Amino acid sequence: MREAEREHFRKKVPRILEELKTKRYEPLFLETAEEARHYIIDHIDAGELVGTGGSVTLREDLGLVQALRGRGNTVIDHWEDDGDYDKRIELKRKHRGVDVFLTSANAITEEGVIVNLDGGGNRVASTCSGPKRVILVAGLNKLVRTTDDAISRTRNKVAPINAVRKSLKTPCAETGVCIDCDAPARVCAALLILLKKPGDIDEFTVILVNEDLGY
Repeated sequence: MREAEREHFRKKVPRILEELKTKRYEPLFLETAEEARHYIIDHIDAGELVGTGGSVTLREDLGLVQALRGRGNTVIDHWEDDGDYDKRIELKRKHRGVDVFLTSANAITEEGVIVNLDGGGNRVASTCSGPKRVILVAGLNKLVRTTDDAISRTRNKVAPINAVRKSLKTPCAETGVCIDCDAPARVCAALLILLKKPGDIDEFTVILVNEDLGY
């Protein structure tokens, strides 16, 4: 990423943070993924039960699953299903009862609206009810102007890329374009638009990072 892009984001981020604060989130701006990684680890107690949504940002960019387990946390990760569908569903359902749920976002608008799209629904469910705390991390590449832009990004960019990543047999994996298909492997079924912090979540931290993270 070019420094001019990072400086541009620095100029925009104060207003976005204020919008998020108005919506009852606890917003934070950090320059690097490494800073975000250390912040999250420092703000989760070693005895807390942690769940993680489906996120390349959390696993590949921040390495949080390994880091948290290395210092003693139990982390429930449905990507570790060993190809067993029943095990995957069981792990997903456990997310609702964790102390801390970690996630990213498919898109965040300049007005502080957070949008996520799921195939199964565990991430969107656990982001709005169940866990005591949610920590969401997003890179500047997730920032869009409007809610319509956010929805378009989830369906026309994020979903096709994830379908390719998972080697799924969906039209978007073949064409790169969402056609609102009825494929059994469809990755987009549940759309969550967070207009404000959900009341069932005690504490919801939103960390914006001045790097491109995830898709």
